[in-house]
Amino acid sequence: MKRWAGLAVVFVLAGCTTAVPGTAGPEPETPPSNLALVDPARTATVLTAVKTATEAVFSYDSTAVPAYDKAIADNLTPSARDELAKLFAEVRKSAEPIKLVTRVIVSAAVEETPDKARVLTVLDQSSTRAGATSKGITSVLLATVREGDRWRIGKIEVNPAAPSPPAEKPGAGDRVFARVRDSARDGALRVAEALLNVDPADPEGTYARYESVSTGPLLAQFRQDKAARLNQIRSGGTKASPAPNPAAAVMEVVDDKASVLLFATTDVKDAAGQATKRYLPIVLRLQRLPEGWKAAGVESVQPLP
Repeated sequence: MKRWAGLAVVFVLAGCTTAVPGTAGPEPETPPSNLALVDPARTATVLTAVKTATEAVFSYDSTAVPAYDKAIADNLTPSARDELAKLFAEVRKSAEPIKLVTRVIVSAAVEETPDKARVLTVLDQSSTRAGATSKGITSVLLATVREGDRWRIGKIEVNPAAPSPPAEKPGAGDRVFARVRDSARDGALRVAEALLNVDPADPEGTYARYESVSTGPLLAQFRQDKAARLNQIRSGGTKASPAPNPAAAVMEVVDDKASVLLFATTDVKDAAGQATKRYLPIVLRLQRLPEGWKAAGVESVQPLP
């Protein structure tokens, strides 16, 4: 079975169920409550619409304000317009000409129904003012609503923390795939919890957690660098832990492999006791093993060229 969502190909290989006299029949094929990746055409439509809308409303040219205002009216609900107005207040007050160009690096649907969706998106932003250009990336969770043939952004959360939707209930048909998708998401959250926690008072325990959630190339890399990693944890004196409810969205599932986009805010305290926050958009490449999902690779999301 082929499933496409944007550029992601989703394969699900499910065994057939045969009814045996005197046994219960198969579960009815009622649709999943969360259609993310389950309905590939709809998911692709949502992601494309969100990409177009986001790049339009998060880009700004002080020499073309009417065009920007039209983009706002076309792509945002009234409540989202108020949110974006607060985010762009300083930009629009700039006494110097300013141009902000925003491009979507990567996005994935957290949750989707026929009329609503939540999309985790990482943005590349380039700002030019007074001849100087600066670049950066921003992670946002966008709630969208369908109005006729158009999807509009209804809520904007920058650096989001978001509880995951409930896991899909058991069932047949597409709900089999939906449960695999949800298990990959939950596996990614467990992996992130282990990999993003650093305790200099317990370097061996920290490293052991790394190994416990890793497989393949990532596990081999950890083992190759074990001595250096233990020394770095021990001598660095930096403690780190992820804040609650990192946002996670499955990008694709291919047989027993999955890719999950995850954004986490990490609380960091250095050896001197100085506390800071780090914002980490990452892509986890997962492998499903008999004991559960483990990470074969971790990629930080980088700005576009």
